[in-house]
Amino acid sequence: MKRHFLDFKEYIDRNNLAFLVFIFTLCGLNFGFLSVLSLLSHSGGIVQATCQWDCRWYTGIVRHGYERLPNLHGHDGLTQANWAFFPLYPLVSQAVRMGLHISALWAELSVNLLLWPVLIYLCYQELAARAVELDRIGFALFCIIYPFNIWYTSQYSEAVYGVLLVGTLLLLRKNHMAWAALACFLLSLSRPTGFPAAVMIAGWWFFRRTGITPRTRSIDWGRMAVPAQESFLLVSAAGAGLSVFVIYLYHLMGDGFAFSHVEVGWEKHFSFFLTNFIGSFLQAKKIKLGIYFMASCYFIYGMLVKKWYLNFSIMAFIALMVGSTGLESIERYVFSNPLMIEFLAFLTLTQARIRRWSILTLLFALHIVVIELWFRGHIALI
Repeated sequence: MKRHFLDFKEYIDRNNLAFLVFIFTLCGLNFGFLSVLSLLSHSGGIVQATCQWDCRWYTGIVRHGYERLPNLHGHDGLTQANWAFFPLYPLVSQAVRMGLHISALWAELSVNLLLWPVLIYLCYQELAARAVELDRIGFALFCIIYPFNIWYTSQYSEAVYGVLLVGTLLLLRKNHMAWAALACFLLSLSRPTGFPAAVMIAGWWFFRRTGITPRTRSIDWGRMAVPAQESFLLVSAAGAGLSVFVIYLYHLMGDGFAFSHVEVGWEKHFSFFLTNFIGSFLQAKKIKLGIYFMASCYFIYGMLVKKWYLNFSIMAFIALMVGSTGLESIERYVFSNPLMIEFLAFLTLTQARIRRWSILTLLFALHIVVIELWFRGHIALI
């Protein structure tokens, strides 16, 4: 039995297509597992059980498009509208809905069920491009039982955003500049953090291409022209993507930055992040957000220690941005980000064998807990 497993592992290690098929198989088994749990905890089945919180906003966009006027009397008494949700995921879901003639919920879920295995594969390839060698089977297993992957198997925009984020890095490492610019354009249309992430990537690319480091004493200005042009192209493409959404919202309801302004209706206001952090421990319902923020800071600092500078820069900025607007959903913005998943997988799979399997066992148990919390619409995950 052990010999057959080693032969299988060797085959997966040397064959990328087999590795991708293996990931799809594991994801399929996990989805079957989710379907069984949904029957036990939700009478509507898997497609209704996975549709929680923001899913209803995305579904409304897929079915009816963006609203011209806000809902002045939301179920929680807040003025609300769907302008805060960026258009790429709803557009892709609508295309799948029309192409396959299926319901909006199934179309949204199908997009993520397809892209999540692709993202796992891309994450591994991105690590390999940086000479970070991890066990392929272990990496796929980690990603699939990772507790904070619930948004990749629900009707959320995480998968679209993640594929574009990691895909951009891979395209740049292979010097496919035009395709990387297109990816940045789409990245800005995928989520509010898309444009800042693209700017961070452009900055990283400039320093990578010029070779400038904090220890550089003399700079060859002649060598900076091309890297500067390439970085400017990435930022411009990302800005163009964001501008498309801004212009659309302005044409629709007269406020191009409504995606930001509507957040005020959800009680999200910009303030000093430490004020929000301290305040989270003064309210019983927000203590979990403070804990998530501390855990975020711990692992983001770990990226800096391990010299994962690009991951550190992007994740630190995202954590700062979320922390400055109230800490809501920080567990999703930070711990479901593929760059964080890569780092946590690295930390886990480089442990000693007994400790590694202990961590994986704990993650599987938490995976089940998170699924149950999600299916029951628990406030611990939003």
